Amino acid sequence: MVESPAQVLGQGVGWAVVVGLGFAFAAFMLCITFLQNRFTDHSTKSIEEFNSASRSVKPGLVAAGIVSAWTWAATLLQSSTVTFQYGVSGAYWYAAGAMVQILLCSIMACKIKSSAPFCSTYLEVIRIRYGKMIHAVFIFFALVTNLLVSSQLVLGGAAVVTQLTGLHVLASLFLIPTSVAVYTVTGGLRATFIADYSHTIGLFVVILYFFFHVWTGHGQIGSLDTMVEKLTASAMARPVVGNAGGSYLTMRSKSGLVFGITNICGNLATVFCDQSYHQRSIASLPTTAARGFLLGGSCWFPIPFLFATTMGLAARALMHTDPSMAVLTDEQVTAGLAAPSAAVALAGKGGAVAVLILLFLAVTSATSAQQIAVSSVFAFDVYKVYVKRDADAKHMQYITHGTVIVWALVMAVFGVIWHYAGISLGWLYLMMGIIVAPAVFPIFASLTWHKTNRVGCVVGMIVGLALGILVWLVTAYTYYGSVTVATTGEQYSTLAGNLVSICTSTIITLVWSLVRPQNYTFAETRAFNAPVDALYEPDHTMPSIDHSPTTMSICSKPEVECTGYDLEKPKAVVMHFRDPGKDNIEYVRAAGLDPAVITSTARRVIAISIIASTCLILVVPAIAQAARIWTPAGLGAWIWLGFVWLMWSIFGVGILPLWEARAELSVLFVNIGKHIRGKA
Repeated sequence: MVESPAQVLGQGVGWAVVVGLGFAFAAFMLCITFLQNRFTDHSTKSIEEFNSASRSVKPGLVAAGIVSAWTWAATLLQSSTVTFQYGVSGAYWYAAGAMVQILLCSIMACKIKSSAPFCSTYLEVIRIRYGKMIHAVFIFFALVTNLLVSSQLVLGGAAVVTQLTGLHVLASLFLIPTSVAVYTVTGGLRATFIADYSHTIGLFVVILYFFFHVWTGHGQIGSLDTMVEKLTASAMARPVVGNAGGSYLTMRSKSGLVFGITNICGNLATVFCDQSYHQRSIASLPTTAARGFLLGGSCWFPIPFLFATTMGLAARALMHTDPSMAVLTDEQVTAGLAAPSAAVALAGKGGAVAVLILLFLAVTSATSAQQIAVSSVFAFDVYKVYVKRDADAKHMQYITHGTVIVWALVMAVFGVIWHYAGISLGWLYLMMGIIVAPAVFPIFASLTWHKTNRVGCVVGMIVGLALGILVWLVTAYTYYGSVTVATTGEQYSTLAGNLVSICTSTIITLVWSLVRPQNYTFAETRAFNAPVDALYEPDHTMPSIDHSPTTMSICSKPEVECTGYDLEKPKAVVMHFRDPGKDNIEYVRAAGLDPAVITSTARRVIAISIIASTCLILVVPAIAQAARIWTPAGLGAWIWLGFVWLMWSIFGVGILPLWEARAELSVLFVNIGKHIRGKA
């Protein structure tokens, strides 16, 4: 572990946060789960509730879950690092390069709801479409993605705790995933959503604290003019190679652009291959899945943008000019020490505590999402397919719970491996796309495009992976003279590997599918896992129908008229089987969706995603480069735009979920009140 200049807190604080705060929050979530099971209609004893929250989550809470799951240690540490290194372009390219994926995920959310309304994982769609052999290849990329993301979470979280408190890194690596597993294994996905919401509120509070301290306070910086003055002096002493005038106050940054391209490739892989994001579309209400992703993406952007612009620039402005700011080595910067060191310089122990809590909340919420995602993949795509096909609901619940606990241990073990191998958070973040980006387009095409060819997908993924790794290593040797951890983590090495991995796979899959289209109708995936009575409906033309909820069907053959009998009354209820329609389209209606509405929604979402992505990647950077080097007025406009956007985020994922849940919360409190009065 890099010796930390930011260690201003004692080990007792580290134990208090990791053990005290971690398990206190776990106890709080256990109480929430108890109240849910006791006083609401949703019980975590149901496998459907545990893995998909009964598919009833509203868009505000889905958005909060996306924001929380997408806010890693890297979101705060790596974004601040690249801002410290390249200036304002680093924060922007991190935020924009990682928001595009969430917008594109809204397209897949629409398609999953219309093509497989009853599935539990996106991998189930691929298995039904392509068969087991190809399904296994996709599982490999999915689990490798979860492994790399999980490793980054615990590695980044443990590093910050150790750097600020001196707590031994092994204690942090094992205790962080363990405390999260406690409430995840009992509360399931809905508990994860509630944890996400509470964690996100905490993130906003800490970000606002540092924002006002840096830009409007009376400390070492306190104003735009002071920040620009200090950054100008820093650029004169240590100019940024490739930036206009060597300045930190310009979007004309060659290194920032290179990082932005690498960031887009890696994060495409992370979102598209990770079940935790698809799980949020599966868990959402059928009619609002895409809305949750669009809202979540727009609300996530200002978190890395505003935090990194504030803390990354503050670290750069104070270093070498303020004795309270540690002088960081390149190794310490790569380890993610820029933001914690700036916090200590700005606010002393209070700043260290704030960053410690901020990182802990980010890590634990994303860790919970990873544990649920892996448990779903293992239960539904590995165990029930390749181990025990006839596993009942109770058996599956044991498997999902057990997988959460096992994955917590796996996260810790791989965190230890990376730590003692000398692998940093920044290195893992930049190389991740080389390994898993080959699966990006095959997954997207398999879920959204009827022509996708299964052989083209597999060939594209395997060739893309092999060529990506080869080009990565060759570039490191050619440009930097050797193949080491340091050279393979350099900008051009990771850029070349990421681009080759994702582009090779995309080209092969696309061309192969156009030459030999599969023309899949998604009929099988729509009917997969549908309730037995999904297409049964009462005949309302019969005069003697009783609509009692205790009526049950005694017929299992869809081609005949079915008669049910009321368990309490002698009246018969006539049930009819509805024609599934062309390509089983009626199963979409059975899931609560109108096929025509979801088709129009998909078109609208595609248009919004393309326009927004184009603006983020092309239009805004082009406008921001109009001024070669920014003045205090230009920086002020940039900063306060981020602040206004953060206010939108606070509304979208802070206030909206409470408003949407007002009826459910009212029922919960009424039931609790009745229970208390009954005992009294």
